[in-house]
Amino acid sequence: MIEPLHRRPIADGIWFSRIHDPKFYHNSISVTLITPLAEGKTSAAVLAAYLLRMGSRRCRDMTELECRLADLYGAVLDTDISRHGENQLITFSITGADDRFALEGESISRGCAELLGEILLEPKVIDDAFPMEAFRLEQQYLVDTIEAEINDKRSYAAQRCTAEMGRGCRFALPRYGTVQEAFSVTPESAYVRYCELIRSARIEIFFSGCGSPDFAEETFCRLFSTVERVPLCPAPQQLPQKAERLTELQEQMPMSQSKLVLGFRTGLPQQRRARTALRVMTALLGGSTGSRLFTNVREKLGCCYYCGARVNLLTGILMVECGLEEANRERLQAAILAEIADLAAGHITPQELCHMKLAFQSSLCSIGDSLARTEGWYLSGLLQGEPVTPQQDMEEIASITAKEVAAAAAALTLDTVFFLQATGKGDGDDEE
Repeated sequence: MIEPLHRRPIADGIWFSRIHDPKFYHNSISVTLITPLAEGKTSAAVLAAYLLRMGSRRCRDMTELECRLADLYGAVLDTDISRHGENQLITFSITGADDRFALEGESISRGCAELLGEILLEPKVIDDAFPMEAFRLEQQYLVDTIEAEINDKRSYAAQRCTAEMGRGCRFALPRYGTVQEAFSVTPESAYVRYCELIRSARIEIFFSGCGSPDFAEETFCRLFSTVERVPLCPAPQQLPQKAERLTELQEQMPMSQSKLVLGFRTGLPQQRRARTALRVMTALLGGSTGSRLFTNVREKLGCCYYCGARVNLLTGILMVECGLEEANRERLQAAILAEIADLAAGHITPQELCHMKLAFQSSLCSIGDSLARTEGWYLSGLLQGEPVTPQQDMEEIASITAKEVAAAAAALTLDTVFFLQATGKGDGDDEE
């Protein structure tokens, strides 16, 4: 059983959380910078994160950094960039063995915390700019990453629907920026953006594993005490609760399988229990191979290659994503809407609801199998304002009724339909 989160502030806009789990033989330390997505600044932040992986003022190149990690008994350094609602998240993490496995009383945890802090607060820069050679390599890598997302037709279709539904909102911005934006960044502007993040971003630090977090907490308290912080507190955007009108968009691409995305407003339920019911409803609709979209629409009707649903609780958007032949478009869309209407009418069997709750239980039980998943669980909860344990979540899911599920389905309003029309086999075609 995963214990509740123990979290306390250690500086202005900076929190330190500890998660103890004795079944592991290692510890993880992660530092996540959370900042509102900003047009024209996304790519600079991403490039800065990439460049921090290259070393620090004391680790002048990757060879020296790898030697430091080897001295820490093979510790592993990692970086992750994601988008959660209106925010861009940049996470730096280091994983190492517990102190009890070190020789001669060494503290691996202290060494990992100091190295991670050094990378964050003493990056390798020359004249207030990242090194040009490393910058060019990472800039091209970023451009390749952005272009790869465009070539993933399923991902592209979902992003286009999100962008349309979020027009004028921060969450519609791409998580890596655009190719044009990436090419506009310079070594100087990337460093300026990173300095802004260190001063203003909300920072969540996690120590998870079997060991004591005291050395890590002490290290980060000391390191961040020298940083002049001015945390940014933007007002949350007012997101639409219901669709005001139906928007239909269509594009063409050289591929053999068309993509259809239906974007729904969910009503943005404020109560946690209502959001839990929305999650259960989404799972019943299209969250697994036992869902209605898979069983009734894909298997029985046979009018699509894949069909699934997912919901974003931070934006209030539920998406149904499909791969299909163009000739089946109208029949497929009608079938999807019919399944939603059936759920809204309360036509939910006890067996169906029980099966889906068991699926949730299985998924939630596996969160504690990895420290990264546990940290991710609590970070997501903090962003939603309610960090509960997986066990508490399981208990609430188990109590959700068919009536609550029906209410969640009834609140859905269709906002946007995006159709990506196939024009024949092309490079990067994503058959499923």
